[in-house]
Amino acid sequence: YPDIDPTQLGDTRLIQYAARDGLMIPAILTTPPMERFGSGPYPTIVTPHGGPWARDDMDWDPTGWAQYFAARGYAVIQPQYRGSEGWGQRLWRAGDSQWGLAMQDDLDDGVRYLIAQGIAAPDRVAIHGYSYGGYAAMMAAVRPNGLYQCAVAGAGPASLNELRQRTYDNRYLREFQHPTIVGIDPIDHIAEISIPIYLYTGDTDATVYPHESQALYDRLIAAGKPAQIRILERMQHGLYSWTPENTAAMLTTTEDYLRNACGPGGL
Repeated sequence: YPDIDPTQLGDTRLIQYAARDGLMIPAILTTPPMERFGSGPYPTIVTPHGGPWARDDMDWDPTGWAQYFAARGYAVIQPQYRGSEGWGQRLWRAGDSQWGLAMQDDLDDGVRYLIAQGIAAPDRVAIHGYSYGGYAAMMAAVRPNGLYQCAVAGAGPASLNELRQRTYDNRYLREFQHPTIVGIDPIDHIAEISIPIYLYTGDTDATVYPHESQALYDRLIAAGKPAQIRILERMQHGLYSWTPENTAAMLTTTEDYLRNACGPGGL
């Protein structure tokens, strides 16, 4: 990425915090350039990775999400919540059957940690995730904890049953992951959603079908809830298939939503 000015990039470091049950959760924290944005507290975006059997690392994130928003004054935390791979068996297996439950607690506890450390502004926190992270963003809108001003959910499953059925397409997933996908369906909790939510997905996504986001959006609008949706043309699920136009649309529409539609006055 030769056109990127390194002086505009945020500082990235590994942290850890205790979840409410005592399990230590590693996380990657990117804070804005201090010379431009001061020492905080900052508006903050929680960015849970997809998978959930995956992980973030300290290398350059090819999605650009963390540094894109850090360069605009946001702190970005990428919690390695229970269910994440690559941090040991205890953390990985602790996510079994905890979709929307303890896995979600880990994200909320990361926000509380950043607030206590003076990094996150308590009234300026949002969540943005893709795939499983999109599901987690949907669930953040459902939970009545008052931590988030809005949620941005990319290509997230609104119903776990359909996702569980699709794990049968792969022998490994059918044997190992299928039994662990147990938890809460966001689409069954429309009445509990109390914050604005922006949904986006690709029109050719064959991993998490676009009708998942569309169905959630339709129910939100029918219930009088603040919601927006964007279906991105010629976009599949995986990063390898995204066009530059897809990536630009995700970044710019999310930024616009955070600035102008995220809670009272924007983020």
